[in-house]
Amino acid sequence: MRKKVSKRSIKEKIGIFIIAVVLAFTINLCFDFFIVEYTSSGFGEIINEISLCYELSDALAKEKSDFAIFIRNRDNIETLIESCKRTDEIVDKLELDIERRERYAKIWSIKNSYPIYAKSRQEIIESKYDVKDFIEKVYDIYEMQDYLIGYGERLMDVTLSENNAIYQKRSEFFKKMPLLIGIILIPIIVLVVYMALRLQTLIISPINKMVEVSKNIAKNDFSDDDIVIKNNDEMGDLTNAFNKMKHVTSGYISSLEERYELSELLHKEAMEKMNMEKRLNEARFDLLKNQINPHFLFNTLNIIAASANLEDAKDTEDMIRALGNIFRYSLKTDEKQVSLERELSIVKDYMYIQKMRFGERVFYDIDSKVENDRAFIPSFSLQPIVENAIVHGISKKEEGGKVVIRVWERENVLHIIVADTGVGMSEERLEELRDFMQKRSTSKIGIGFGNIYKRIKNMYKNGDLRIYSKEGKMTVVYFLIPQSDYLYR
Repeated sequence: MRKKVSKRSIKEKIGIFIIAVVLAFTINLCFDFFIVEYTSSGFGEIINEISLCYELSDALAKEKSDFAIFIRNRDNIETLIESCKRTDEIVDKLELDIERRERYAKIWSIKNSYPIYAKSRQEIIESKYDVKDFIEKVYDIYEMQDYLIGYGERLMDVTLSENNAIYQKRSEFFKKMPLLIGIILIPIIVLVVYMALRLQTLIISPINKMVEVSKNIAKNDFSDDDIVIKNNDEMGDLTNAFNKMKHVTSGYISSLEERYELSELLHKEAMEKMNMEKRLNEARFDLLKNQINPHFLFNTLNIIAASANLEDAKDTEDMIRALGNIFRYSLKTDEKQVSLERELSIVKDYMYIQKMRFGERVFYDIDSKVENDRAFIPSFSLQPIVENAIVHGISKKEEGGKVVIRVWERENVLHIIVADTGVGMSEERLEELRDFMQKRSTSKIGIGFGNIYKRIKNMYKNGDLRIYSKEGKMTVVYFLIPQSDYLYR
């Protein structure tokens, strides 16, 4: 029969340990707070008072030097004013303490004489006196500066003398501090070590034994003897359960093969899920391709309405035709890729509408060195880029700008450049745009550019879309579309 050593549970034992440690460190923390408060309240005030005296002496000396330079050549007025401002601020910081009479007297003398000096100094700076009176006033200022500097030095001496006495009193306490720390910390250390050793015996040692046996079980070795401990708590129950588990584990080895088959099945299902997500992304691309910018539609309809009132309807008819072509192409084109000829035709319709809107502010030029009906690109890929050039680039410039499209083919790769002379973008914005492209995110770059980039990357193994820009000058979008490796990935 197991000998009952402890009737307390592990939770109770750990709770006792935590309470003891918290209590011990609370006592130590209170003692530390007392030491910090005692030190900061004393030495902090001493340091502040001495520092303020040093600042006062330094400020008065610098002001005197700057004033002398000013009197000689009057070309450092800004430096002198800064020195005077600094001295004013330091004098305002001096505090009167009636309980410290000697220091009180020095500060009182400085505070009462300084305003008189400051007034005379300002009159000298403003040069309100004739030559003779001016010289006399200057020497009066010199005397007052020497007077204030002398009082500043005496204030420093008094402050050092008084604070030295305070320091001597407090230093006696700090000489006894090691003994006090020892009296406080030694019992705390002893208590914590004792409690840690008890936990080591009651909890950690049995766990270490189970770890050793578990390592052998992992090697398919079940020959270790059962673990025996004397704890009458949860750890004792855990070791009994561990021993029973060790005896029956060998009977479950065969289940590993079934688990392996199950994991293969789960892997297969995961691959099918990835394929479904890929098809879902393709469906999303189709949906995004067919979305129309409501802002563009609104502006276009406004232009048509205005043109109908001002003209005989010829221009309106052409604009409606161009807009209808764009709608028909975007809403009824199911192909993943179309001929370059069809895509450029939509661009021309779009630019016709923009020409009607902006007039002579917008120009465009298309130059293709390939057979447009034999070259193929992703559907609805050029018009959104041209629209970005107009909306975000050229329309923001008062003088307008130009959109240029250049197409050529080299080594069976179609090269397309869409450039505009709009406002461009900053280096930070350009880098942000490129980062989002590489991460394949459209959260900040919109369905236009981001969607086109995604479709090119998914449709062509070696396809690419690049962007270059210079703020205030231009933006260039560069398509690279292979003509022989069109595929879905």
